[in-house]
Amino acid sequence: MDYMFMFFCLMGLCWGSFLNVLIVRTLSGESIILPPSKCPKCNHQLYWWHNIPIVSYFILKGKCYFCNKTISPRYPIVELIGMSIFIFAFSHYISIVDAISVVLILSIFFVMGYTDFKEKKVSTKQAWLVMISGVIFSRYDICNSVLGGIVGAGLILALMMIGVKLFNKETFGLGDIYLFGALGAVVGLERLPLYLIYVLFAQFILILPKYILGLIRSEQLETLKYLILFGLTCLFLYVFRRFNHDILNAVFIILLGALMFFVYKLMQNLFSSIKNNQTPSYCPLAPAIAISCLIFLC
Repeated sequence: MDYMFMFFCLMGLCWGSFLNVLIVRTLSGESIILPPSKCPKCNHQLYWWHNIPIVSYFILKGKCYFCNKTISPRYPIVELIGMSIFIFAFSHYISIVDAISVVLILSIFFVMGYTDFKEKKVSTKQAWLVMISGVIFSRYDICNSVLGGIVGAGLILALMMIGVKLFNKETFGLGDIYLFGALGAVVGLERLPLYLIYVLFAQFILILPKYILGLIRSEQLETLKYLILFGLTCLFLYVFRRFNHDILNAVFIILLGALMFFVYKLMQNLFSSIKNNQTPSYCPLAPAIAISCLIFLC
């Protein structure tokens, strides 16, 4: 068992090294096969011993062998993530087909999440690979997986068309359609509504700090006030919901009404900002979708 664990660790590290290549080549638009591995700073072709996962980074002391410029710590981190994905997949799933499908799903979602966050770029080819892997993973219920992919993509397409109609601008990108199609193919039609909620929640957590900072900088104090009240109302709702006393039912209804009011005011301010071309800065969806998918596979 120890030997198998070591084997999966080594395979995972090598896979993580490939994910680094996939990230870099997706951002640059180059083929993942040619040209051979090179330094992103000086473009000098690397020697074979420069590509040993984890080890090379420490041998080179975090600097390029040729130009002596700093190598991003992202490289060993992604290699460790690749190892973690391998260990998770092959320890949680008995079937080799399931384990390989999970490795592909999590890895490609991770790459798309990184490239979307870094440069607002999502590869449609990678999204299709996730869709295919999702169908294979759900091979005993293919219809549910295929319908999940179609509905997931169709939902975002419909929202994008509504956004164009209301605001004369695209509220979603083409890559988002493929992303939600990939999520739908993985989780299936039956579970899609639940995991869309997870996506929204994860997205809310990821963008909240940046959104609040943007409100402060732009002095949109009205929206910030409603956002704070919304958060406090959610907290009170959670606390009161834990009690079943009849005397609290009226308080719960009042808090629920207040919550709906704050949601209305927040949406009103958001639509007003969009119409006035004050849309918040780009918020990548791929990381939130990747988190939702990880929750499903766990």
